[in-house]
Amino acid sequence: MLIFNPKNILVPTDMSEIAEKSLLYALSIAENYKSKLHFCYIIESIESELGYVPLLSIEQLEKIDLYNRIEAEHYFEHIKNKFLNNYNNFKICIDKGIVYKKILEYIVNNDIDLIIMGMHGKNKIENFIFGSNTEKILRLTKQPILVLKN
Repeated sequence: MLIFNPKNILVPTDMSEIAEKSLLYALSIAENYKSKLHFCYIIESIESELGYVPLLSIEQLEKIDLYNRIEAEHYFEHIKNKFLNNYNNFKICIDKGIVYKKILEYIVNNDIDLIIMGMHGKNKIENFIFGSNTEKILRLTKQPILVLKN
């Protein structure tokens, strides 16, 4: 008999509306099972986003990364204030790299039991051509995934 009792729930986010909806589902499940919530935002490097390294200095690239990190920190502060006032069992991760690879790493390193994420967040054209991060994670992980559509 299969017993569903997730202890660690991951909600990868791209700061889109569907990611916020994923958070609400995850919070509901986490409260019911007393699970730890993990919120993860991956800053995708410009070269992996664009497919090449633009003619920018290291300082300019670092400024872009810093801006993205600050934006993510503000987003998570908003999330904590809006949704997590009464729930303290959570962890926030901001990292940089190739999104689906970093999420898969996080799943393994944090004993994630359940993943809750949206389909087709911010970059719809790239998703159509190359496949979304959600689709890649669906194919490459064994953990159960709850996928929410727009």
